[in-house]
This record gives sequence, C-alpha cells and structure tokens, in this order.
Amino acid sequence: MERLRSGCKINIFLYLLNRRPDGYHTLFSLFLPLTQPADEMLVREGGEGLRLHCDEPGIDPERNTVTRAWQLYAEASGFAPGLELRLVKGVPHGAGLGGGSADAAAMLLYLERHNPHPLGDEALRRLALRVGTDVPFFLEDRPCLVEGIGEKLTPLPPDSPWLAPLSGVWGVLLCPPIHIDTAWAYTAWDAAHPAVSHDVADTLTDGTCADKNCRSVFFPPLRVENDFESVVFPRWPELAQLKTLLLREGAFAAGMSGTGSSLFGFFHEKKTAQAFMAGIRDRESPCAAYGPFSLVSKAG
Repeated sequence: MERLRSGCKINIFLYLLNRRPDGYHTLFSLFLPLTQPADEMLVREGGEGLRLHCDEPGIDPERNTVTRAWQLYAEASGFAPGLELRLVKGVPHGAGLGGGSADAAAMLLYLERHNPHPLGDEALRRLALRVGTDVPFFLEDRPCLVEGIGEKLTPLPPDSPWLAPLSGVWGVLLCPPIHIDTAWAYTAWDAAHPAVSHDVADTLTDGTCADKNCRSVFFPPLRVENDFESVVFPRWPELAQLKTLLLREGAFAAGMSGTGSSLFGFFHEKKTAQAFMAGIRDRESPCAAYGPFSLVSKAG
C-alpha cells in the first residue's frame, strides 16, 4: 500500500479578467501552496479499474477529479493499473483551497511514477489541465503566478519580487463550515459583472513600479484582493465578519481564497498570529483553524 498526501493552496490575490466565449474565465492570481490542511489517499494495487472510497459527503466515487485523472491518464498512455483507493479528506470541500485538484495531481504523479513508459512533464501538464484548471499548479506545488484559465504558470523563487514582501510574514487559515459551489460563484460573478474586463495594470500597479508587461512587481503595501468577495460576502455575511475579525485582531491583511469559503490572515509577528489562534480556539468557534505558518516557504 502506498500513502499519498496532498495539501492545498491559497490565492494571495485573484482577479477575473474576462469571460471567454467557451464559458471559461481568464484570471490573474498568485497561488501559494500549503501543506496543511491536507488530504490523504491510501492506494492499493489490484483488480481492475479505479475503485475509490470516501466517507466525505458530497464526494461522488464515480464523478470526481481523482477518477477523472485516472481515466484521462489511462486514455492518453494506455497504462491503466487496477487500484483501490481510500480518500481521507482533511481539506474542506467547497472552501476554495483546491483540495480536489491537489488530489488529482497526486494521482497523475503516482501513475507517472509507476508507468514503465511515462508521458513526460509537458504531456502531463496538458493532461492535468483537462482534469481541472487548478490541477497544473499542483504538479508544480510551489508559488506561482497563474494566468489564462490556469494553464499559464510562472513558478516564483523565494527571492522573487512577488514574494519578497512575504518574507518574515506569518499566516493563519480559517475554514468555516460553509460549502460554496464554484459554479455558483462564477455564475453570480457573471450576473453582477456582465461586461467586466479588468486591466491588470490598472488593478495591480500604483503607477511607479510596473514592469514592461504592465504588471505590478508587488511591492508593499501588500495588495490582498479577491474579486469573488464582492458576490460571496453578501450571500454569506459571516465570512465578511471573519475577515473583519482577522484585521481587528492584528492581521495587516486578510482575504478569501478562491471562491471561498476559507479565509486567511497575514501577521507581521508570529506571537500575534499565535495569540489570534489561541483566541479562536477559546471562542469554541466552528471554524477549523490552521497556523501560524511561514509564507515564504511551504507551510508545515
């Protein structure tokens, strides 16, 4: 039996640029991987096909990202090992953390490792995009600028100007018991912004530090923004209240990840972040809370 562990991500910022004729949305975002919370997959070889077991409500064993990853890899490579897989969810479902995409990437990497004739990195990235728009990021599993519909990734080294403001910063993550359907969030955004077309330069730069591609180099003050907050917060005002709580209790920036419902806060001092975490636990809040974790490397 092999044990696979897959983490999640947060979006430091997320801007929807426009809606394509095929219904997909182009975006501009900074993805940061986290190792907690995490899912775990226990994989045992044998039998035929993929037999997935998961006790998490809302996970269909026949229709999910892991099953789709196995099927598409088998079609592309001819390598279709019989597997029995138990998925233990630690990443909340419908929290905007990409847990399902991370699981799919873990399955693709497992198959690639065991395939006598592996597809290679480029073919695997193309396959990952067919599984889901966030899946290619989890093949990289390091901070990335994400553009297009998720297929354009720019991996960032720790000394990148985009990450430099996060040096010495501590993060916390809150996961309230609210499930937000991604399709609903995009539909709500489209209804509220029928003619939206963001200019990335106008959105991110202050007029003094744009690079030759008219993108911000992300110097302080740190801009933590998520376009989906404008439609998610009116529907779930308790999420806006949690963001306010983070800022009131010492976070210098806070925001929602993906389409929600998870929220993160950034703190200059680890002890301030620790005090916030202690306060959350003392409140007996229904939120699951993680951290503090360092932002310049993968959280542990």
